[in-house]
Amino acid sequence: MKKKYVVLTFLLLSYLGYSQITFNGCHPWFENQNFTFTNIGSDATGRNIFETTPINGDQSCGGLGTCEFRIYWSESNNQWEFTADSGNGDFIDPYLIFTNTNPSTPNPPSLTLGTWVEEVNITDGGCEGNLTASNAVLIGDVQDTTLSFADNNLSANIQLSPNPAHDYVSLSDSENKILRLEIYDISGKLILKESSVKNAINISYLTDGLYFVKLFGDESTFIKKLIKQ
Repeated sequence: MKKKYVVLTFLLLSYLGYSQITFNGCHPWFENQNFTFTNIGSDATGRNIFETTPINGDQSCGGLGTCEFRIYWSESNNQWEFTADSGNGDFIDPYLIFTNTNPSTPNPPSLTLGTWVEEVNITDGGCEGNLTASNAVLIGDVQDTTLSFADNNLSANIQLSPNPAHDYVSLSDSENKILRLEIYDISGKLILKESSVKNAINISYLTDGLYFVKLFGDESTFIKKLIKQ
């Protein structure tokens, strides 16, 4: 009976979008232990923000600041950033530890997607170089493939309507350039594949929230955000 409760709890957390990242690396700056990041929300681009908790300035660390971290997409720098709290219990003036320019959406890259580059001007090389499978662990809600937004004419001319949508959503594709689509939830999980995009697509069964619609043309692939209400 206990095993059933464990499975049920796991399924419930998955349904609610509970997501985490586990990190272990950058020795000797940080303790040789697993640090757990929790998804605290998403930014304006739809990318998820992860932080260790609590953020209070009390978690001592063997190196810079405290062992309180954040992973987020910096729109101004066009890169994922792994930062450490400066010791004040906030990220107003954090230490930049690693960066990754791969524009994965909605979660940050894994160790195999792009390169998590050590910011040696901050760490003085204390993280043993860029993150790899030989010197670090970065698992959980990280991505091995890229879902990215395309800024091109095709993307601008084709829209989802209505958006937000309740029961059905359609494509404004007068030139019939979209061949198929896929819908992903905010954790990057594939929810729906649709090869017939000429008619309205039924989304009534989806949970309310933010989704990503990946559109496939002859020569282009891009993503639109969709809000289900």
